[in-house]
Amino acid sequence: MAPVGRRAAAQAAAVLALAAVAALVSVLVPNDPWHNWFDLRVYDGAAEWWRSGRPLYDYTYGRTQYGFTYPPFAALLMLPMTLLPIEAVAAVHATVNLLVLAGVTWWLVAPLARRHGRPVGFACAAAVPVLFVLEPVRETIGFGQVNLVLLALVLADVAALRRGSRWAGVGIGLAAALKITPGLFVVYLLLTRRWRAAGVAAGTGAVATGLAFAVAPDTSWRFFTATLWQTDRVGRLDKTSNQSLLGALARLTDPAQPPRPVWLVLAVAALALVLVRAVRAARAGDDLAGVTLTGLAACLVSPITWSHHLVWLVPALVVLVDVAAGSPVVPGTTPWARSRRSAGALAAVAALVLASSSIWFAEADPGHHRDAGVLGVVVEDLYLLTTLAVVALLPGRLTAARAAARTTAPSRPAGSSPR
Repeated sequence: MAPVGRRAAAQAAAVLALAAVAALVSVLVPNDPWHNWFDLRVYDGAAEWWRSGRPLYDYTYGRTQYGFTYPPFAALLMLPMTLLPIEAVAAVHATVNLLVLAGVTWWLVAPLARRHGRPVGFACAAAVPVLFVLEPVRETIGFGQVNLVLLALVLADVAALRRGSRWAGVGIGLAAALKITPGLFVVYLLLTRRWRAAGVAAGTGAVATGLAFAVAPDTSWRFFTATLWQTDRVGRLDKTSNQSLLGALARLTDPAQPPRPVWLVLAVAALALVLVRAVRAARAGDDLAGVTLTGLAACLVSPITWSHHLVWLVPALVVLVDVAAGSPVVPGTTPWARSRRSAGALAAVAALVLASSSIWFAEADPGHHRDAGVLGVVVEDLYLLTTLAVVALLPGRLTAARAAARTTAPSRPAGSSPR
């Protein structure tokens, strides 16, 4: 066999081996890896309930307390689901999400592979099973969630910003109309002085929301004045899968309610610090790091951040791998974050924590979170702790042009002032 053929065969074998390991891990993790599309069944049932003329936000699935929690615009887009049996809807959903995962992986990994002289096709094919096995990705597909689609919409705007497209902001606007938390990306656009993109995002979100108001005014009014603020509709704050700051605080104080003033102080401080880092990355030319930090900030400060919401750790891992492979970082970044070994170590630890579904080894019933001791509390909060480590240490990368300017700029004369 020719060397090229042997190389292709070896690469194919490596990809198949990674896929097999991903499948095995997905079966061996301590929690149910698929959940029988539970959330998708909630959406489908709520859409059918609404289509029959009953109030959308009165719906609950079976004997559970779970109902529809998204804005009415999302419900409008889900109405076609009611025309198909749930098995067909699940098949379409899984197919779409796998295609989105493949597309996002290619968009994230292909430039990295080219930059470091690696075969693009092999790098992207190998990355898909690695990213698939991470719990946020697995559970987005298994629950029938929309997180990968929201991630793709925001990343599409990153691509549009790079091209200078007048349509930059449409993806963020649609994501915010589908689910409120992506509205934080509009703040990111404003802080980075992308006035036009921020206006497009706000306008797109307003048009989509206005459409829902026009079609279902009573439902829309109820959502924005009442349902939006009822966090208890989506589950207990102290559940292990709630990996937000408020979730961790609720587990620490369980069975008492978490002190909201303490959470508010922590949330405001975290939001301010992470957005400062996001803006700094964007000004250095790394919008991917900027939006990644913004997405993770939204996860930290949201009252409820289920583990599948943490899909923003996917681009974070890609940025860390890029730095570990030698891409230059923004000046002023801490020595730890500038280190290639440190970036690689953080990426490896984060991937291991997420792939192993580690938090479920310490899952506790309500009222018993502290019974497991300090180690149990730490393990139960591992996704949150990983997110905090990433937002604290994720370096912004220099663009090729800025890095070249740094390396080719003439040195200052001896004794000259840095000013």
